[in-house]
Amino acid sequence: MKSKKTIRRLRTIAANLLTVICSAGVTGSAYAQDVVPAPAVPPGEVGHATKTWLELQRSNTAAAPAQPMLGEEAGLAYRRYMESFKSKIPDLYGSAVNQQGSGGGSGGQLPSN
Repeated sequence: MKSKKTIRRLRTIAANLLTVICSAGVTGSAYAQDVVPAPAVPPGEVGHATKTWLELQRSNTAAAPAQPMLGEEAGLAYRRYMESFKSKIPDLYGSAVNQQGSGGGSGGQLPSN
């Protein structure tokens, strides 16, 4: 049986050999690449695919039909939703209600519980 020192030495040699082999293959191909300029795109075509995709999402024409929720699951979900109002929101999250310039417009405050 080989000693731990011999096994460690063999692993180090194998790792070094693998590094040399990999780096030899990379250096030859890494510097041989030519810079190819991007094809010219007419100004009207920039963002065409993005605009089309956003319009498809906005129109909702490709949406799947609404899926009904079973009564038991719907009841449990609604109960969880209603119970969420029983817990006070921790102060560490802050509140945009009392901040000035929050974009609310009226600057009014909600009634406290």
